[in-house]
Amino acid sequence: MSEAHALNRVILSLYHEGREVPLGSFQAWALEQLQCLIVFDSAWWGNAAANPPALHQMHLYQCDESILEAYPPYLEQDLFRAALIARPGTTVNLSDLTTRERHVRTPLYREFARRFKVEWSLGTLVIEPVSSLYEFLTLWRHDPGRPFSEAERQTKELLMPHLVETHRAVRLRHFLKVPADHDREWAVVDARAFLREASPAFIARLRAQWPGWSGSSLPEPLASHATRGSPYVSAAVHFDVTPCGQLRYLVARSEGALAQLSGREREIATRYAGGETYSAIAASLSLSPTTVRNHIAHCFHKLGVNNKAELARRLERKA
Repeated sequence: MSEAHALNRVILSLYHEGREVPLGSFQAWALEQLQCLIVFDSAWWGNAAANPPALHQMHLYQCDESILEAYPPYLEQDLFRAALIARPGTTVNLSDLTTRERHVRTPLYREFARRFKVEWSLGTLVIEPVSSLYEFLTLWRHDPGRPFSEAERQTKELLMPHLVETHRAVRLRHFLKVPADHDREWAVVDARAFLREASPAFIARLRAQWPGWSGSSLPEPLASHATRGSPYVSAAVHFDVTPCGQLRYLVARSEGALAQLSGREREIATRYAGGETYSAIAASLSLSPTTVRNHIAHCFHKLGVNNKAELARRLERKA
């Protein structure tokens, strides 16, 4: 019962005190809370892509940064990583996968783990809903004689969804400080232009701007601009890009209603909204009334309006 109370205290702390922790400090702070339940010597908490395999945004806890360069050559032979991927949401204990004697004979241990004092591992992997990236947190112990227990494995498994969700909440609060932002076309991407959070309106904007786009990363050339932290401008839309550490905050805004129309559509829409009839516009432009009517229908579709009054208001608003 005392263990359950301790777990509950940490969960409440994540949701209550965690709200006041700055985004850049949250992972370190959360791991300190985790130390109250599971003693560990070092850890890494980050994101990874599955295909091709690659580490993305990483937070290291009491661990040398050289581990980020040392690990990739052993990625494919890591049975612990394979077990995490095979069982998303389930916490994996290295001692359940192999014996100590067998593990210390592997190249992964001799050439990598021993260098970073990784004697025992306890990890959990989840799949992010927006990006489909892997988010994982692995704890390490440096004492060969002290493996993680089954009780610690269960505690880690229960706590992992709360760590992920509170980290996400802090990230969203950091970027969405103004309530009106929730209704805007916004997204948070990482330094490789993978979507981490996005409003439905932003996703709709991407699909309208790049009809063939799908996936978890931004379409080109927007992805290149986001990676560089520079704005992207086209005839129809402007994407503002604000760098924030390893993340970027994007806001899409229309370059104006008329910018979404072709030159001929722009002229016809302006005349029609101003009160001219199909026949008058057709005679002035040497077109048939049917052609003018078709152009107006296209304008209605592009601007999302249904009648002349809405068209006039849309053009006056210029957004």
